[in-house]
Amino acid sequence: EAYWAIRRKLDLENPLIRQLYWRDFLTQIAFHFPHVFGNSFKEKYNKVAWKQDTQAFEFWREGRTGFPMVDAGMRQLNQTGFMHNRARMVVASFLTKDVHIDWRWGERYFAQRLVDYDPCVNNGNWQWAASTGCDAQPYFRIFNPWRQQERFDPDCKFIKKWIPELSSLSPHQIHRWGGELGVDYPAPILDHKRAALKAKMLFDGL
Repeated sequence: EAYWAIRRKLDLENPLIRQLYWRDFLTQIAFHFPHVFGNSFKEKYNKVAWKQDTQAFEFWREGRTGFPMVDAGMRQLNQTGFMHNRARMVVASFLTKDVHIDWRWGERYFAQRLVDYDPCVNNGNWQWAASTGCDAQPYFRIFNPWRQQERFDPDCKFIKKWIPELSSLSPHQIHRWGGELGVDYPAPILDHKRAALKAKMLFDGL
């Protein structure tokens, strides 16, 4: 009933309808390919040499990476149990493609925190971000967290809401954050360009 009520009011290209399709698709994938819980859908990617960096994972989990868009998303998750879909993609890409940590670590943390947790959707979304899933982001296409925040939070309203330490800075300063400026907020824990190149190397040849 809920579906048809929404369908009558919205066209088939509406983002909400598309998300319902995506949810059902991922549910079917999990049903027919149950190995996705604990393993990559594309089994060759079980050989990716993910890092076991617990300190970097803590920085990510607590919203202390020095990448404002990533940290704002994680702080929102930790405080509310929710995160916008765009932020979910950014933080998942950052953990897997920048920090090079196993997507299963992120999947598990989201399962513990999300109020709208769905095991099939959560698994599918993490495997999409990690490029290990059935309809995943190609491993050589890597989100640039700086470009993501400039495009989707140009005025830094979302960032400043969840990172009050940056409230005194201009959007220009935040989009080019490198640390210092007398602000009690960490410098970036890594160089995105170098990390992206390393991520591609993890997948090349598998």
